[in-house]
Amino acid sequence: MAAHTLLGSGLSLLLVFRTNTAYQRFQEGWHIWNDILDLCRDISNAISLYKEEVGWRRLFIIRSSVQAFPYVMQKHVRATSTQSTQQIEELLEAVYESGHSGSAGFVREMPTENKPLKIIKRLLAVVKSVENHGDTFTNRERVWIMTMVTSLSHTVGRCERLVHTPVPREYARHTSRFLSVWIFTLPLALVSSLGWWTVPSVYIIAWSLLGILEIGHSLEDPFRRSIELTPICDAISMDCERALQLEYPV
Repeated sequence: MAAHTLLGSGLSLLLVFRTNTAYQRFQEGWHIWNDILDLCRDISNAISLYKEEVGWRRLFIIRSSVQAFPYVMQKHVRATSTQSTQQIEELLEAVYESGHSGSAGFVREMPTENKPLKIIKRLLAVVKSVENHGDTFTNRERVWIMTMVTSLSHTVGRCERLVHTPVPREYARHTSRFLSVWIFTLPLALVSSLGWWTVPSVYIIAWSLLGILEIGHSLEDPFRRSIELTPICDAISMDCERALQLEYPV
């Protein structure tokens, strides 16, 4: 009993550190996607102020790119297919097809493996190509919008850092093995004092500790297990469509 009490203190520290580390990763992932939501809205609202200066063709490219970005990011951080894959491809194809027009000064390029950065590059090129219009749209407005697009590109690196630097497997495995051994030997420490009550007691203790361990496993991978990204992507798409309503020339 004394040995289990002593080992239980060390086990509790391992579980606390494990859960805290996982929750920090969850918070960081949520902050990144909150920044993506805010930046996409800011870019859409900023472009909506200069619809006439931007032109309907560039406006279409910007709207399609901003709408596609969160879905592409979702697929990028999860590295698996999603329900919105077809919608992503349609939006990207619209952006790439728009590059055939020589009047906008764009050349069609084949999509790269990192599609979020491809969209960022296209957004920067479109904003750069907008000509000055007196005092309405100048280099000051261009730099302002390009700064927001650059900030959006930073979220790609932040997501990749979180995905590519998981919690060390050795730490997770050691915690799981330590907890398993402690639970399997717990009845031997309790049977002399609790008798038949050892079975329900061990069951409740195991359920509680294994639940804490599973919470840590779920939170450490926020983009695949704990954060619902699809509602955020849908919100960005709808807000962008409302802000950048296209008015085609007759």
